[in-house]
Amino acid sequence: MHNNYKILHEKIFKNIRKNLVNLDPDLVLQYLLWLEKKTVYFRQSVLKVSYGAQPDDIQRGDIVWVEFGVNVGNELSDVFTKGHYALVWAVDLGNVVVIPLTSRNSYNSVLCLDLGVIKGLNDDGITRSYLKLDAIRSISKRRIGRMPNKPQGKLTLNQNQLDKVKEHIYNYFVKKDVNNYSNELEILNYIAFHIENN
Repeated sequence: MHNNYKILHEKIFKNIRKNLVNLDPDLVLQYLLWLEKKTVYFRQSVLKVSYGAQPDDIQRGDIVWVEFGVNVGNELSDVFTKGHYALVWAVDLGNVVVIPLTSRNSYNSVLCLDLGVIKGLNDDGITRSYLKLDAIRSISKRRIGRMPNKPQGKLTLNQNQLDKVKEHIYNYFVKKDVNNYSNELEILNYIAFHIENN
């Protein structure tokens, strides 16, 4: 049995090497560094190793530092960076639903929300932050690190910014479907149906 595993492992590593040949060597290095880091996260998770240093009391509205890794196509990636800032939207046990932030405005995307200047996020005090609602996702807390030089290891949006996010999420993820139903019970049944069937 162990022999079969060894042969399979060697085949997998050989296929990985084959698929990386003739690609941009800098990109390949970024991918392999992420594969190595993700493997460490995987091992820590399997062995139930405690989390690294986390921001204090993570909750909705917090801005945290997240390693998203190297991903596919136009998905958000940490190529040539060590991570991205992200807004915490929900916390559940060891997972956190986050929405990445960027300093680049995606003018053609209705899912890119201008949050303006987030106090304490950029040294210049003028760089605007844009929320990438197209990249909302659930991640392990293992991907989250403390922000340097922040007493709580994080920042927190003000109430106006948080209300703006709530309104945008409602308008582009909820409103269209909710308008098809006449009362709260029908809306709850609609949500329950989709949870059960997805």
